[in-house]
Amino acid sequence: MLTHLKLENFKIWRSTGPICLAPITLLLGTNSSGKSSLIQSLLLIRQTVKGDDPNLDLNLGNPDTDDSVTLGQFKDLLCRHGLTSESTSATQVGIEFRWSEHGQAEHSTLFSARYNRGPIGSAELAFLRLGKDGQGFTVQRRKAGIYRLSLATLAKPLGQSADFRPQRSFAFSAATLNKLGAQAELIKPIGPTLLDELGRIIYLGPVRRMAQRDYVWSGRMPAHIGDDGAKAVDALIASGVARQSALKRKRALPAEAQLFEQTIHWLKAMNLADALSIRALGSSARYELMIENDGQASNLKDVGVGVSQVIPVIVAALFAQPGHIVIVEEPESHLHPLAQSKLAELLAQVSKERKVQFIVETHSEHLFRRMQTLIAKQDIKPNETAMYFVERDGKTATMRPLELDDFGRVKNWPAGFFGDALGETREQARLVFTRQQENKA
Repeated sequence: MLTHLKLENFKIWRSTGPICLAPITLLLGTNSSGKSSLIQSLLLIRQTVKGDDPNLDLNLGNPDTDDSVTLGQFKDLLCRHGLTSESTSATQVGIEFRWSEHGQAEHSTLFSARYNRGPIGSAELAFLRLGKDGQGFTVQRRKAGIYRLSLATLAKPLGQSADFRPQRSFAFSAATLNKLGAQAELIKPIGPTLLDELGRIIYLGPVRRMAQRDYVWSGRMPAHIGDDGAKAVDALIASGVARQSALKRKRALPAEAQLFEQTIHWLKAMNLADALSIRALGSSARYELMIENDGQASNLKDVGVGVSQVIPVIVAALFAQPGHIVIVEEPESHLHPLAQSKLAELLAQVSKERKVQFIVETHSEHLFRRMQTLIAKQDIKPNETAMYFVERDGKTATMRPLELDDFGRVKNWPAGFFGDALGETREQARLVFTRQQENKA
């Protein structure tokens, strides 16, 4: 579970300050305020450490590949109005986060990196601290290609060398580890833990794949559903086939069938469908996903776009295993108010029962209000959620942690973000009275 995030001079952010991440974290705020940049920072490090180019200190993304984010060159990443802090100069980008298996800050592992502008618009690692407090290592760039390596358990640095440049901003080459001998044992386990943690992220962007009339299924459950949810229906087909097989043989439903069953449950709760079914097209590998309402089955392509946009959100939540981190932008896209409210219940239930972390960027008042109600009902504890309001302050972004009490009430809510419902009601009442008086006259 991610427990902490801090950005410096990253895109619109001069500094986010330390951000506490909870089992359910909501990012709210105005358009183009910097919410997506918070998410992009995590995806940027994920695609860097999972990449296959050891010479890339920061993989800024290639639009011709499957990279989650494409951020241009270093100049596009660097805040145009950056500031110098105690750790980061105005010409550096800083990305820092912590993670912990059980969400306990005192046992968390730190990734803290700073980047300079490198050759031909690239990013060059200037500083890296990786490991738990009192453990791990630090590297610092001394001059071009030369880095000084220090271990937290040793008072003096091990020295400086071109060999001490971490690959992909987190790990050392096998040759370097061999040269370090016994000292390498203090470094080896750290990189894989970072790779494992970032590999737990399931990301869904704000625009999911549009519905298809039919889908080619490989015959297996997909390993992931894709950043645009393209494989979400494949996962449903795999689960649906397992369900059909069990029902045909009059056997108990296997664990693999639960995804299909639970997706039906949540579509019903959202008043989007009465049931789901899959239909094989002849003896081919093509399948249709059918949406059933009022006794009639329609192809997914022929129902409202809200259904096709929310299915990847539901599948992502249910597909996630304990310890996974689901990051979703605008899960409420094309949904009616009740369905938006039920999304909050989905997040709360899956987070609590399956220990899945959610980081959600949303504009939905209905999702937010239902989350407040869940806190008031004690279905969620206030410390199990973190909610932030992000807004522009001139040319940079600011963040306001929302302060919630035990009843889900916000003590410091920014005026007017969700409109002025009470003011609208008063204005309607005033107009009714005025027109009634005019009619009498």
